[in-house]
Amino acid sequence: MLHGNDIGIYDRVLSNYPGLKIQKVYASENRNYLFVDVLVAPTAKAGNYKISCATVDMVRKFDFELKPRRAGKGTAFAQGVTSKDFIYLLMPDRFSNGDTTNDRIAGMRDQSLDRSDFFARHGGDLQGVINHLDYLKDLGVTTVWMTPVIENDMPNRTEHGYAFTNHYKIEPRIGGAGMYKKLSDELHKRGMKLIQDAVYNHVGLYHFTVQDPPMKDWLHQWAAFTQTNYKDQSIFDPHAAPSDTKRMTDGWFTQQMPDMNQNNPS
Repeated sequence: MLHGNDIGIYDRVLSNYPGLKIQKVYASENRNYLFVDVLVAPTAKAGNYKISCATVDMVRKFDFELKPRRAGKGTAFAQGVTSKDFIYLLMPDRFSNGDTTNDRIAGMRDQSLDRSDFFARHGGDLQGVINHLDYLKDLGVTTVWMTPVIENDMPNRTEHGYAFTNHYKIEPRIGGAGMYKKLSDELHKRGMKLIQDAVYNHVGLYHFTVQDPPMKDWLHQWAAFTQTNYKDQSIFDPHAAPSDTKRMTDGWFTQQMPDMNQNNPS
């Protein structure tokens, strides 16, 4: 998905790099988007590539990075969770503040920080989790499961992590991508595992695809705000009322967390 002012005016997308093939280009109702199917061959080499968007008289280039495959998959990491594992669930913001320099990040909408206030951020972060890994291991914990670490740049109630505003960015107030990688490495050094929690059913109201939707049916829209009924049993109950099922699947999680239309092929 390419997003930028008038990016949708380009009708051709090109790549001249071996192992990188542009299969199909999809226009969007919103000309600020362009959807592109890119086939990456097993022989493609890691590196920084350029993808060109073109019309008859204009060309615009974008960076496309292929990172090297990480060695040790299935052995050093990504071994899977089994019934033998003892899982410890924690919310990074509420666990331990290991780095006070990231408690507030300039420019982000939520600047709260008060450990005595249930509705404010408390300042916990990934360094705080790292600092307590030996303690968790001594408890017998084999796997750490954290609430989502993806960016939540919302005006309030951002401590839980479920109101994504950028799927491609780790929340800077808990340490960012570098610290998340460090936590993963520190767990694996101890023979422990990491579960990544991410809910793709909804996003935060300030996600760029909500502020500037690619198309009219990008989200589930209602005539008036309609919240999900949280009745997940209506999905598998053959006798459930269709209205309950629809509200369960298509209703917004909260007014601040719009429901994604996952029937949209884009």
